[in-house]
Amino acid sequence: MGNSDTKLHFRKAVIQLTTKTQPVEATDDAFWDQFWTSAISVQDVFALVPAAEIRAVREESPSNLATLCFKAVERLVQAVDSGCPSEKERRIVVNCTRLLTRILPYIFEDADWRGFFWSTIPGGKPEAFIRFLSSWKESRFR
Repeated sequence: MGNSDTKLHFRKAVIQLTTKTQPVEATDDAFWDQFWTSAISVQDVFALVPAAEIRAVREESPSNLATLCFKAVERLVQAVDSGCPSEKERRIVVNCTRLLTRILPYIFEDADWRGFFWSTIPGGKPEAFIRFLSSWKESRFR
């Protein structure tokens, strides 16, 4: 797939977050994988995910924004567990990090979302998120 095709598919996935009338299921891996499997740069993420659309998703489809955030963190947890043995896994980690870097400021600018990270985790798997945070802390403060 060419770089412009990659950007187009990524952009279409972003648009679908705001335009779908029903929330995208967390189990729809084919949909969510569009956000982290493509070879996109940090500049692409910031250009293809405009602030206005992040706010629109937050207001109009909050479950989609919450699921996007959760799924990105879930992929980071999977990477910690696997040790990122392949270039594909490393690209997924970088893309998840880029996407979270882009959306988190807009999550925290709304007071109603401040408790988001302290709420119940979809699927009831808090241990995965805790493992990720513990691994991250250990790697940063050795």
